[in-house]
Amino acid sequence: MNFRRFPIADLCRPAVLSRGGRVLAAALIGGAALAISSMAAAGLGGATKEVQIVDPYFNMVAYTMTIPAAWNFQGAVMTGPGCDMDQSMVAYRVWSDDLRYGVQRMPIVAWYTVQDPRTMLGPKCKKMPALTATDYGNKVIPTLRPGAQIVSVNTAPQAAGLVESNKQMEAVLAANADRLRQPHPRFSSDAQQFRVQYAMGKDPEEEFLQVMEQVSEMPASTMVSRPGQVLRTQWTMTRKTEAWIVAERAPKGQLDAAARQLEVIRMSLKENPEWDKKIGEWIRDRGNAQIRQSWAITNASLKASAQQHDALMARGQAFNDNMRAQGDRRNAEFARAQDAKSRHTADEVDHILDQQYYVNPSNGQKSTISTTYSNNWQNGAGEQVLTNIQGYDPNGQVQGNWTQLQPIKH
Repeated sequence: MNFRRFPIADLCRPAVLSRGGRVLAAALIGGAALAISSMAAAGLGGATKEVQIVDPYFNMVAYTMTIPAAWNFQGAVMTGPGCDMDQSMVAYRVWSDDLRYGVQRMPIVAWYTVQDPRTMLGPKCKKMPALTATDYGNKVIPTLRPGAQIVSVNTAPQAAGLVESNKQMEAVLAANADRLRQPHPRFSSDAQQFRVQYAMGKDPEEEFLQVMEQVSEMPASTMVSRPGQVLRTQWTMTRKTEAWIVAERAPKGQLDAAARQLEVIRMSLKENPEWDKKIGEWIRDRGNAQIRQSWAITNASLKASAQQHDALMARGQAFNDNMRAQGDRRNAEFARAQDAKSRHTADEVDHILDQQYYVNPSNGQKSTISTTYSNNWQNGAGEQVLTNIQGYDPNGQVQGNWTQLQPIKH
């Protein structure tokens, strides 16, 4: 059983104050005093408190963070089967009472780019073309921050740390690949920092959106034999991209001055050693059981192929029908469980991203809309009217027939 753990502090930035030049520039133009006053009013640099993130899978504290005492906090840990392996992801958001300052880590999104279409993936695994961090950021930022203007895109400070992490993973897995006579896995990464500006209500806001990607190219066993032939497989490389975004925001003109203190909040995320031990034991138990089962099936198949090929071919059709029926049942059970987990995760993600899932009761069409709007309508062409005005009805005021959208869960 494979398991994926994700960077909890997003690979620390260098200790040097790399943004010092920008803070000095703000002082030279007379903005430092305003920034310091605003930061103090928001609670930055004052008293702090510790908050907890609980893993509901094990019902125990997984992480803690240290945040300003007057700030608000929401966090979630998602542990359990992923599309292809066990995984544990953390997501959180921290914000000041006036909403102007905040730090957020968004859930990981993963997809596969396969070399051979015959490569088997989990039923819930996504297949997509390879995307750079810049491509991915340009694709999702309009959804995450509607109306945002991208001011600049530069290499994120976490880039060097991700490269070092890739080297360590390659070194650890290379020896295991040699032992199993597999191709060596390859790891690469991409980290870009988007600086964006947008309006939060009537107030101008500025934000760093650090878009990180970790790409693993792993050997996957692909069946290349045709029906009726002896089982034959070969290794092909499968590319998996895992992308996540970390955000730090402040009022426009004050982001550079506040960046270091926002970074301190983000870097305060600490893992509970007891939870880490529990996760490790759980993964080992599941992994060892699957390895034993996999080797037993493989050895039985090879022995039958070598010694009883003719008899196997005679019984093959009945055996395959039986295995297919069992597989269909297992896949159906797995799909139901995964669908329930996926829908629950989608609801949590919508909550963290301040989104709501809606359905058009007239045609069943579904859409996700920012919680900024609470009274939403759609016409037959799929066009939408979004508003906060309760009781507003576009019928008779806007051309077309409009149906009010109803909020639902995934």
